Amino acid sequence: MKKYLLPIMALALTFTFVACGDDDDDPKPNNQEQQGGQQGGTTVNYLYSFAKKSYALADETTVTLSITNAKDGTSVIANEDIKVTLSTVEGTTAEEGADYEIPTKEVTIPKGKDKVSFTVKAKTTEPNSEKNTIVIKPTFAGKNFNPGQYATVKVVLVGSFAKELLGTWVMNELKTTKENVSTMWGASIDEYATWPEFDATDEMTIGATITPAFNSTLKNFFIGEATYEDAGSYTLMGFPAVEMQILKVTGVNRDFSANSKSANNVAYIGVKNIDDGEGGMLLDVYLIDFVPTDFAATAVACDCYVPNDKGFCATMSDTYVNFTMKKKAE
Repeated sequence: MKKYLLPIMALALTFTFVACGDDDDDPKPNNQEQQGGQQGGTTVNYLYSFAKKSYALADETTVTLSITNAKDGTSVIANEDIKVTLSTVEGTTAEEGADYEIPTKEVTIPKGKDKVSFTVKAKTTEPNSEKNTIVIKPTFAGKNFNPGQYATVKVVLVGSFAKELLGTWVMNELKTTKENVSTMWGASIDEYATWPEFDATDEMTIGATITPAFNSTLKNFFIGEATYEDAGSYTLMGFPAVEMQILKVTGVNRDFSANSKSANNVAYIGVKNIDDGEGGMLLDVYLIDFVPTDFAATAVACDCYVPNDKGFCATMSDTYVNFTMKKKAE
């Protein structure tokens, strides 16, 4: 009897291991209920996510919400109309009706689609920096989709002044070169070794925040994601004088250095939109408020980086950095 019993037990163990292996390849859903539909004969479990974690709101902005396959993150097509209710949640500081409005809070992901977009409109042109945030979360009627990458979306009121500044900008031209600046100060070119040079890959995105992506030494000033707000206008004296919009930017390095970081991380930056001569628009940027520690030693020693009546430290000719950027195609 024993000689038959051992092979039977071994066969049973073999079936047990095969079953475990199948479970590992097809993991069970987590404790949250995932609901979906049939696609190509298989059940699809949905995740939802907003397209971005944040949007800037100047006058109005369009926010997109999509659904994806929970297993591999690929887009899925809804097998029925999916009704979505939009609600503001914790973190919202702006006042609905006074600062903003969401014209339609009940939206639908149509059958056969994988996303829906809705509009948020500003009701004020000059938002209070302490009351400028809207945090939105969706609820799906009769369904319990799991959250994906961006479960909520933050919409930040930036003011109408920023309307023409929003977007991703790529380097177009560096107007103040180290060769010209060092010559004007009678300094060696080595003294300006870390002054920015043109790099066509440099980018900067202005949205709810300023997000830099610089490869040149501009990264020594724009050290990471920074907040900004309207700080009025300013006339930079020169031949000719330049009228510009001033942004108060928090989250920069006023040392303009890879070797040291300023205690004060707030600086004022001049920006303006100009015609590119081909029917397009450029962003003209002036870094007019920093005190360099790695270059321009001659100018610094001559007290040419001291605050003016506005508190800006680099407004004299051949002290500031000026460059233009062009809008990146979306």
